Amino acid sequence: MQYIGNYLDWINEQHIIEHLTDCQGDRTPVWQPDRWSGNPTLEKFKEMARPGYSNNTRFFHQMNPNSKEMQDFKFTLPNVPENRTNVNWWFVMLYPGEFQAMHIDPQLTEVKNFVRYTMFLQDWEPGHIFVWDDKYISDYKAGDMYEWNDPMTVHGPANIGYNTRYTLQITMYD
Repeated sequence: MQYIGNYLDWINEQHIIEHLTDCQGDRTPVWQPDRWSGNPTLEKFKEMARPGYSNNTRFFHQMNPNSKEMQDFKFTLPNVPENRTNVNWWFVMLYPGEFQAMHIDPQLTEVKNFVRYTMFLQDWEPGHIFVWDDKYISDYKAGDMYEWNDPMTVHGPANIGYNTRYTLQITMYD
């Protein structure tokens, strides 16, 4: 994962935070074993996560182009260093106490020439956590964006702070 720059001007120009604070987002289960079926690499993550997350009672919130709260909100994605044929994006909103279990993104093991971006939409606050592989990002600023292109990057966010944690996720591939 590599820092590629700060896009704070894009956040402000698009009025992203103002829109997201008025949204609930789609509840997404933390534990989604069906997404991992049929891929031998992902089966190991399925087995590793099963004991702690198999009750499927925990959720985090996200919004993508199909979310009802995004359908009338018009904005342009930031200009990122790499471009690909296919583009997927989603906002992740972690309310206090929410998290995503450590994982790899199953879809990235099955596409070609992908690049993934994570943009933090507000300044780091105590309790806002992002871990990838054996590293931890803290003290980030609103607009800081990171890039990675290894489908086996194990990562996970959590919010044990007091305020909602917002990020933009972009995945591109051919």
